[in-house]
Amino acid sequence: MPPAKKQKNLRQSGVSTQGSHSDSDSSDSAFESVRPRKNNKRKSTETASGESHHSSKRVELEKLAPYDYVCIPRPLFDVEGENWLTWSTNPSAHVDEEDVYEKLYEPKWEQEKNDGVYMSPPEKHPGRKWVMMWSAWLKRNFLIRKAEYCDPHNFHMHIYTDWTSWGIIEIAENMMIEFNKAYQSKEPTRLEEMWAIMSAVGLWLNEADCVSQLVEGEGEDVIMFVGLLGCALLTTLAAVEKAGELKPDSRFMDLALVIAYYLEVSYDLPAYGVEGDCVAWRKHAVSYFEKGNLDPAKGLSTTKLRIEKLKKVNNYNEEPDAPNSVDNLPGEYDDNLVLKLLREEDNGKENEHPEAMDKTVGSSNPKSSKGKNTKKEDDVWSWAKVFKAYKKKRDPIMGGEQYDITKLTRAERARWAFDHKDPLADIPTKDLKNNLVDFE
Repeated sequence: MPPAKKQKNLRQSGVSTQGSHSDSDSSDSAFESVRPRKNNKRKSTETASGESHHSSKRVELEKLAPYDYVCIPRPLFDVEGENWLTWSTNPSAHVDEEDVYEKLYEPKWEQEKNDGVYMSPPEKHPGRKWVMMWSAWLKRNFLIRKAEYCDPHNFHMHIYTDWTSWGIIEIAENMMIEFNKAYQSKEPTRLEEMWAIMSAVGLWLNEADCVSQLVEGEGEDVIMFVGLLGCALLTTLAAVEKAGELKPDSRFMDLALVIAYYLEVSYDLPAYGVEGDCVAWRKHAVSYFEKGNLDPAKGLSTTKLRIEKLKKVNNYNEEPDAPNSVDNLPGEYDDNLVLKLLREEDNGKENEHPEAMDKTVGSSNPKSSKGKNTKKEDDVWSWAKVFKAYKKKRDPIMGGEQYDITKLTRAERARWAFDHKDPLADIPTKDLKNNLVDFE
């Protein structure tokens, strides 16, 4: 057998950057746009070829509404997951990890790219599960770029050991701020915006080293954020259900896929010390998946396996059917209000009778909600309280761009650079401000 699947420090890039490009130059928020990339020394050849390939589609893409769906590439991490599974199901088809991209991913990528699949309407490719809202795809691209800006290695410098981890949490917090804004909105597209955010974050966290970098951060920060993220997911799924869209033919075409992203992110977090109340949401996500009669085959290659595991394990132990004991856990987070609120919600849902399930996770009556926000309607997971407690705990600042190296002063970058020169000296200040730095 190969080593245990998906060690957090070995995650590889999720989706080829060949299709990562910008087709929008307007935004209401810094975390809603992917602006046109300048042709500078840091422009990647893969991105350049991707943009060239899609240039003929630009006019068509510019006409897309934010919540229209487009076909996206299959993520590399899913190909890797399927290859890992073949070790036990079809050993002769298994390839070495270092050969996955060249032998399994690239041929299919090239074929579908030449066939014009990517960024095309799903109606042209019936049955294709690799789809995403246009605005979610743009957010995902932007998140990948912002994560690059928080990695000192990309700038040939060393700052602090946990700098990248702090940056990943900061970026993710910005998305939770965006999510809260959408949640509080009274716009008719409120639910679509919530969905786009959760879709983008779910895919992004599975790509590159995002999760490994996240869990390497400071203990309480990581635990609180994972709990907040799970609460946002459950809040979104409750709203989807209330709108009558928790079903196989949902208007949210990537419903099974997005839930699968979060099951993949979280299935083994307790093995890395991220355990307890902050991961209690996993089993509730599985419950939503099953209540919606969703097909695991519409998720990731490993989704069926993840669901089977999460139905057996608890919040503290990776072994199936192990006792849910916390006798030996440190009590250092006992006074954390965020975790207390999450525990109360989890216990409340666990203690309710089966016949009260509809009340617990929301009604499936589409007439009961038009996407507008009221506590009585869909805050069944106490998002408002949890977010408020989290924000207070992160005082004086939640999110921001403190760990974005492109936002440091030129003197600060020079101070940390190995050669004591600003690595971005050739980049205009305006481009730094507008997130236009690319990498070779």
